[in-house]
Amino acid sequence: MIIDAHIHLWSPLRGDGMGTERQALSWGRARQGDRIYYCCPPSFEDSQSTYQRALAHMDMLGIDKAVVLQEFMDGKQDDYLTQVRKLAPKRFSCTALFDQAYLDDPLGSYQQAVAMGLQGFLVKTPSPFDEIATPRLQPLWQACASDGLPVVLKNGTPQDIRKLVKLAPGLKIVESHFAGFLGGSREEWEERLRIAASEPDVYVDAGAITFRYKYPFPESQQALQHAVDICGADKISWGSDYPRPGLVVDASYKQQLEFITVECDFLSEEQRAAILGGTADKVYCWER
Repeated sequence: MIIDAHIHLWSPLRGDGMGTERQALSWGRARQGDRIYYCCPPSFEDSQSTYQRALAHMDMLGIDKAVVLQEFMDGKQDDYLTQVRKLAPKRFSCTALFDQAYLDDPLGSYQQAVAMGLQGFLVKTPSPFDEIATPRLQPLWQACASDGLPVVLKNGTPQDIRKLVKLAPGLKIVESHFAGFLGGSREEWEERLRIAASEPDVYVDAGAITFRYKYPFPESQQALQHAVDICGADKISWGSDYPRPGLVVDASYKQQLEFITVECDFLSEEQRAAILGGTADKVYCWER
């Protein structure tokens, strides 16, 4: 089984919900204020990342399932992902986007997301949310732990991750974007990997591991081998960050997959199977 543990869907593109408005144009482009940028590849005529388009890419490459993570830059997609869950429940595990509503009403917002059929949460910290391991949010994280819903952290500091582990024992925590491999310090990245190694419910998704590199991604190969040595392949899930154009245009979606299936020849068959699907299959919720 192959699972892409890090993709993004939106329909329509709304903006980030934090005061910045974005508008989808055409042929992969979008507008933010006076700036026009590519939100997805230029082959996306309507600049929307729909589940049907994702399925077509997945089917072509033999990818069985995908985890849909949200991001403020795409706008809150809870409503759309609720429809995706109804229309393709066996193919997608869809997260809710943690926003201000969860700070105002933690359990009420949680119950609403669960009632919509969403299966976890994408939490961006420390920006825009400075601290998430707080007594006020503890019931929310404990509910996630009780129900087996993962919390995917983008940019969480090692200190905050350790606090969250203690606050809600049994909570499945995923350190996204390859545990902050890009954009942070080497020391913090390795500390996050050590947390995944030492804590039974902390995992790593390798989304964007190849960002800014060229196929066959020798730098990314070295980083993955180092991560496997520290925390083990059974703690790591492959992810493409589809359809971000910096990844699936500079290197194709097929090359993102072949990074694992072909290029990382240092992996054993058991390690490759874990990274390609085994880890994600046990961490995320399917057909909930």
